[in-house]
Amino acid sequence: MENNQSNNGIAKLAEALCKAQGVMSAAKKDKHNPFFKSKFSDLSSVFNAIREPFSSNGLAVSQLVDITESGNMVLKTILMHASGQFIESKMLLPIELNPQKLGSLLTYYKRYSLMAIAGLPSEDDDGNHASGNRPAPPQYITAKQVSDLENMINGNTKVRELVLSNCNGNMGSITVDRYPGAVEWIKSLLKESK
Repeated sequence: MENNQSNNGIAKLAEALCKAQGVMSAAKKDKHNPFFKSKFSDLSSVFNAIREPFSSNGLAVSQLVDITESGNMVLKTILMHASGQFIESKMLLPIELNPQKLGSLLTYYKRYSLMAIAGLPSEDDDGNHASGNRPAPPQYITAKQVSDLENMINGNTKVRELVLSNCNGNMGSITVDRYPGAVEWIKSLLKESK
């Protein structure tokens, strides 16, 4: 993330963001991912969670796609304050020639970039936070299972990038309970890419 000024150049923005975060509710997980058998917050849920806290504290956000000198596409998420202070985040987008797939990838990256710059979490799936109960730590897939996924992908760059974008850039972060869904999803992606 970059800011437009050094030292205390974002003091007003920081104060406003602090106030906004104090009243923001988590983004609702209102969509279902059938491949990973999980719920997620879609882009409109994220905007709904930040809209009022941001507007009442002089904050606004803009997301733009820019092209670098080397021809790569970059998603720029800019958090602005009414004072003119801002911070921005840049994410390199994967190369995708299919417009529908590019649209899906862009929505995915916009959602996570927006949540990151706003400091917005997704709501708790099962109420553990509200009840005070702590879930058991997640069990992640083994190195062999990661290797099996890599072998299944077999060098298909587009499929690999899409899979990595859905597991925070690390296949080792896939949990054991989601592994079967990941395998089926990768098979369907490979079938579509033929």
